Amino acid sequence: MRALHRAALALLLLLPPAAGAAAPGSQLAAELARNAALPRAPLLPLEAFDREGELREVRLAPDGAHLAYIVESRGIAYLYAQPVAKGPARRLLGLETGARIHWSVDGGLLFIEQKDGLSAVAPKDGASARLAVFDKTPGSTRSQGFAGIDPSRPRHAIVREDDPARGNSRLLRIGPDGARDVLYDGPGMVTGHAMGLDGKLAVIRRLDADFRQLILRRDGAAWVEATRCQPFRECSLVGLSPDGKRLFLRTAHQNDRDALVEVTLASGARRTVLQDPQATADLAGVLLSAKERQPMAAAWLLPQPRMAGIDAAGKRLAQDLARRFPEGGVLADYCAPALCLLAERSARLEQARYWLYDAQARSFRTVLDTVDTGGKPLPERQLARKIALRYPASDGTMVHGYLSLPPGLPARTLPLVTAVHGGPWSHANAGFEPTVQLLVNRGYAVFQPNFRGSTGYGQRYMLAPGADFGNGRVQGDIVDGVRWLLAQGVGDPQRLAIMGASFGGYSTLLALSHTPGMFRAGIATQPPTDLARALRQAAAVRAKPGEAPFSQVLRELGIDAGNAVQLGPIARAAPALHAASVKVPLLVVAGGRDEKVEVEAVVDYVARLQGLGKPVSLLVDPDEGHNTRNPVVRRALQHLVLQMLHRHLGGPAPATPEPEVARYLARTMRADGALPRKSS
Repeated sequence: MRALHRAALALLLLLPPAAGAAAPGSQLAAELARNAALPRAPLLPLEAFDREGELREVRLAPDGAHLAYIVESRGIAYLYAQPVAKGPARRLLGLETGARIHWSVDGGLLFIEQKDGLSAVAPKDGASARLAVFDKTPGSTRSQGFAGIDPSRPRHAIVREDDPARGNSRLLRIGPDGARDVLYDGPGMVTGHAMGLDGKLAVIRRLDADFRQLILRRDGAAWVEATRCQPFRECSLVGLSPDGKRLFLRTAHQNDRDALVEVTLASGARRTVLQDPQATADLAGVLLSAKERQPMAAAWLLPQPRMAGIDAAGKRLAQDLARRFPEGGVLADYCAPALCLLAERSARLEQARYWLYDAQARSFRTVLDTVDTGGKPLPERQLARKIALRYPASDGTMVHGYLSLPPGLPARTLPLVTAVHGGPWSHANAGFEPTVQLLVNRGYAVFQPNFRGSTGYGQRYMLAPGADFGNGRVQGDIVDGVRWLLAQGVGDPQRLAIMGASFGGYSTLLALSHTPGMFRAGIATQPPTDLARALRQAAAVRAKPGEAPFSQVLRELGIDAGNAVQLGPIARAAPALHAASVKVPLLVVAGGRDEKVEVEAVVDYVARLQGLGKPVSLLVDPDEGHNTRNPVVRRALQHLVLQMLHRHLGGPAPATPEPEVARYLARTMRADGALPRKSS
């Protein structure tokens, strides 16, 4: 499922039943009462929601003796190793941002995966060596990358080399001295593998010419198909049974939600090991046992992070987690023989909190809680929980989403902001989001609908809309959610706003065009103003060697970009054709280097609104692309959002922007109908 999601974008806690359940009307009422009884949170400064430091890539060594992690801040990253028992952390070396780390099987080396190559570092003294250089020649179709740790050798890694022009892949085993063994050199793009106990490749996942995912087993010198997965769907090789005769696969169960499946390699017979006990979400990950490397527990992220045990140790872990963390949000990342590394994540945790679980003592202790990532963390108790929702759409289907509320305030009187996620093949989750927490801290309720078409809830939910992405089913799910919340006593119907980026921005424009009396303001960032045109253009782009044509990806999602009849409703609903219907103030943001949305089309749409006398403001940054990465730009956009909601929903006024942000806004604001300059 995530594979299809990634392609489209190129456009362990077992909870008690009530704890992980999404809130229908009766449960929501209890949540509203509980939230209203909490103490009110003080206003926090805007800059507190834009903390740049991050602790990430936390990894427990296979022997349980060390933790490795990366601290990244302001474009600088450092690798650290710290003894689990006692002793200070050692800074080993500087890395490029975005680097990933992996322990060798014996815990004696750390493999560093970076864009330009693979290195090995000794955690004891920081001695490092470059093992592989990845070819990044501009225009080259060849690609290279880290493919995994070799579980059959103590200090070996596996590197993948693809040559799409030749339709060929190689898998290489690399030792600590740089010596290489060729494990596979043959046709097709190999996108996954499993090693046998004999140190040889036992199973590979290979794409055929139509991007079907073939699972092949070794039979002497030949590769024989054992099973296959649909193009672009989830198809992850989890591991082999101890006798090597069965493969554990994370893939769709009955063409719907991803589950853990066991495949008998000789016959291809499948057996479902575990699927979501709540019958809601795709399987997100599988925890393997320390010694046998067999499935121990499984994790789901929606609607809340949770876990269920598979073997006896996994069930014991899940029981202990449920007892220690009754509100959930804690998953096991990795288990050594005596210890498991846990990560706690929630809407109120700006940074993940890490724990070690002692399997023998069945006890927990925090780790790395004194690591300095720069800046003061947001106070957890003053932030909002995310309430998971299940609400009925107008056709009776239950739709998912989240609601965040300011603590200590009655829900019925709150201004309500609907924040629509991008994609559209993506989803909102239960984790921390700075913009959501900023809005809640300023007194706004925030609704995040996971409309049909969202990922994470199975194929049927994701594919349910077909091509109905105009003013139809998907937009109906969003509007129905707002109406349902109002009926449940959430939000002031006279103070509603809608916002989003990319598809979320498009949905914002649809809402102002086709339900003009509902919202009092809209904020659209990088919005396609004619989705049908954008889909046709994206589908017409010739794919690079080894990449699936976007037209094929769209067909798998139920959209034929060449079918004018199918795209007709999307085209007729295009916001570009309905500028006259917009009645309320609108802020639009565009990037001059946006590779997905034509900035010219956005500017033209705003010009039409201006010609009709509509209250519209426009920011155009000539240097920004589809996704904002510059911290000054982020702070400027946050300021504009607060300014819009203050002016049109009556929320608190934003503070005067810092000089750097003020200069940026003076340089990039092109229209100010919704936000007259004197108000800043």
